[in-house]
Amino acid sequence: MTVQGNIESAKAHLSSAEMRVAAYILAHPDDVISMSVHALAEAAETSPATISRLARSLNFPGYRELKLQLSSDQSRALAAQTDDQIYPNEPIDSIKFKLLTNAKNSLEETVDQMQEAPLQDAVAALKNASQVVCFGVGASYLAALDISQKWARLGIPTLASSDVHELLPLTSGEMATKKVFWVVSNSGETPEAVLVASLAKENGATVITMSRVGQNSLTKAGSIALQTSQPREGAIRFAATQSLHAQFMMVDIVYYSYVSQNYEQASRLVRDSREQLDDYKQQLHHVLKKND
Repeated sequence: MTVQGNIESAKAHLSSAEMRVAAYILAHPDDVISMSVHALAEAAETSPATISRLARSLNFPGYRELKLQLSSDQSRALAAQTDDQIYPNEPIDSIKFKLLTNAKNSLEETVDQMQEAPLQDAVAALKNASQVVCFGVGASYLAALDISQKWARLGIPTLASSDVHELLPLTSGEMATKKVFWVVSNSGETPEAVLVASLAKENGATVITMSRVGQNSLTKAGSIALQTSQPREGAIRFAATQSLHAQFMMVDIVYYSYVSQNYEQASRLVRDSREQLDDYKQQLHHVLKKND
């Protein structure tokens, strides 16, 4: 996990002194790599003990390990530096290189900053769900569809929608407590997504949120927060390419964790589904051949 990702995940629980050190690290990463704990304490106007506490708060054994990870982060960032902007009449080879590089960065950063606890909580919640209700607007609706398709294959009733009016009735009533709402918004500030998550949680539903790393309105509105990398995008955002890569990676990790923990049942359901599909294709082929 990157130092920046750890800071973004933990900053809501850091003290003001720890946040001052964290801000200095983010602003001067190259300098911090060569600084002693005493030098950093002086630069951030705090104590060596605060820096040690910050390292532990960020899931590092100590300051030395934090610096090692910071050095690795900086090396990776330098190696991956590329101009994200797409230009008029740009060569296809250049576009391919940019998209591949950015996709790799997005996936690696998403995996690096993942916390195991919310992933496990999401798997447990999905195991006990009477229905999985997926919501997203715009490109995030594509991630909602992916979630719905995957868990439907495992025999769980699902619904994917981008229509608030369709979902509002499902957020109320006693049955809401047995549902899991999985709400997707890259920014975490999409008003419709925040509304659906808030109402569902108020009525006792478990709400999984999926947004980019950092505190945002959607994360606060939900029960379980899954967070992806901060997408790198050019000055003009032609499409939500990087955020979708990260969202699909997150969904896949939750899905295969679910499959692994419920392996026998999942295997049986997928086999049954495949057999039914094969049987349907054979019958359809027979009908079409008969009508030729």
